[in-house]
Amino acid sequence: MRQLLVFQSMWAMQTEPGTLEAQLDRIAAAGYDGITDHYWAPAAVARLHAAATARGLQIEGQLFPQSVDDLAGALEVISRYGCHHLTLQADVRLRTQVEAGRLIEGWQRLAEQVDFPILLETHRYRLTNDLLFTLDLLAQMPDLQLLADLSHYVVGRELPEPGSVEDDEQMRTILHHSWGFHGRIASSEQVQVGLDFPQHQAWVERFTGWWRYGIEHWLARADTSQSLPFTCELGPPPYAITDAQGRELTDRWAEALKLKALIRQVWASYHR
Repeated sequence: MRQLLVFQSMWAMQTEPGTLEAQLDRIAAAGYDGITDHYWAPAAVARLHAAATARGLQIEGQLFPQSVDDLAGALEVISRYGCHHLTLQADVRLRTQVEAGRLIEGWQRLAEQVDFPILLETHRYRLTNDLLFTLDLLAQMPDLQLLADLSHYVVGRELPEPGSVEDDEQMRTILHHSWGFHGRIASSEQVQVGLDFPQHQAWVERFTGWWRYGIEHWLARADTSQSLPFTCELGPPPYAITDAQGRELTDRWAEALKLKALIRQVWASYHR
């Protein structure tokens, strides 16, 4: 049976008190299905896997490879433990489709050798930094599987609100290839804005509409045994906006819970 899994970002927990184990207890008690964290160093992978598994939490691993060898070395560690899926923030800024395609094909060959999905994340200052470059990659490599963080394209391209038909069509093309999501609300000028502020509600509605479309498209192509991951990724400062004293303007833990409820409500609309 297909299901939605909602993860909490451990990056978002950097400003929260407690040990790793205490934070995982809090995440599990709040009803999350898993966590997202860096996942390649042997000791850290072993500790995180043991602690998360003991609490019934799944893991989205994050990796920042610059080469095929980087992924190969990480998989030697990760394959001993496993994860729900591995997300690649490709830490290269290639200029041509040929170079990018060669690198991704190497990663795809490695992905065929493991029993968990490996997804390429859409992210600024990464291989997928530019929306149009990424769209060209998808045209060249239609089987490329993405992890969509749409906030980077909104702020990176200063997408206007209301947007154009072309803007939405381009985002939908990204969603056609997306097998997971990192969730935050962005605006044209800021990568992470408060969910409850009145001036941001148009963006909340727009992102919700994109995620709804992404879920609908995923349901149309996913196998019945697959699960769709959605990470609540509300980052600490400087992602989180602060005042003159450095205090955050919102309660990110509370906002993440609202985001979790929002995406589960969207999912439930397809499973009544």
